[in-house]
Amino acid sequence: MQHLILRPGPELALREFRPEQDDLGRRPNEHDVTERAHEFLFEPVTLHGDTTLADIFGLIEASPLLKHVYRSAFVEELCAEANKGAVSDALQPLHECIEYLELYAQWALDTHTQTYSGTTRLGLHGVGPVLQEDHPEEHKRKGERIEWSVSLTPLRDLLAVPVRVNHEERITEGDQAAQAWMQEIRRAQVEDVTLGQVLEGLLWELSFHGGPGEQEAVAEDLRQRVAEVRGGTAETVSSDDLFERLDVPRCAAMFDDLGGHRPREIGQALHNIGDAENAVQWIEQKFEGRVRVKADYRELNGREFRRAYQSGRV
Repeated sequence: MQHLILRPGPELALREFRPEQDDLGRRPNEHDVTERAHEFLFEPVTLHGDTTLADIFGLIEASPLLKHVYRSAFVEELCAEANKGAVSDALQPLHECIEYLELYAQWALDTHTQTYSGTTRLGLHGVGPVLQEDHPEEHKRKGERIEWSVSLTPLRDLLAVPVRVNHEERITEGDQAAQAWMQEIRRAQVEDVTLGQVLEGLLWELSFHGGPGEQEAVAEDLRQRVAEVRGGTAETVSSDDLFERLDVPRCAAMFDDLGGHRPREIGQALHNIGDAENAVQWIEQKFEGRVRVKADYRELNGREFRRAYQSGRV
């Protein structure tokens, strides 16, 4: 089986290692396939430990057909920005927050239907240095690392940052009706990632808001909104008021009496019912018998009750 290694630096090279027969028996033979990288998108790849984001864009420039493959990810605009080079005065402050860029796999498993989702695309985030003290705001403890979004970080600020692949895969609960929805339920190891996955994962996140021009427009809009909130001039709506609109019809469909409680209060409480618990018994205890469930829903467990609540039907 062939395997690729992306080596960084001035002598950038994508090397192919393929076991071949020679006078000494089978041993790996090395070939430089940098200019033909588009032919190896489905092959496993290893990134050298010193590979930076600039090296990745260097590979794209060295194999121009890759720009056709990833055209929808604003690759032309991103490459043009990368060709301007890294912003040297941005690296030190950036490294105070981000030590390296990490590609990672995160699958969702709906344990009700036993269906996996999100299995093809790698995610990308920045990983900070090891914390020297607890960081309660980010729910991180001393010795852990903070993970940062980089989708609106100017590309040139990131070019000198190393890129790594995390082969430990997180699997989260994909059933919205489960009490553990979106929480990690297990981990697994990803043996191989392909060159195509690496390139797509990077370009997807770096172009999520469009090309560099569109990203700056989004960032400026966010800065203005933050300024308005801090200045007290922004018109805001509470999350409770926003979600109340969803809870009103759901409660009307499944409850005979809310016992004087707001639909939003009822909807939030349902998340605390154990998946296997009888929902009616839990609700009666929680609300001291004042909230009455309609007859059609009285035999459901917590997970079934939430699914009915979310969909409007059993």
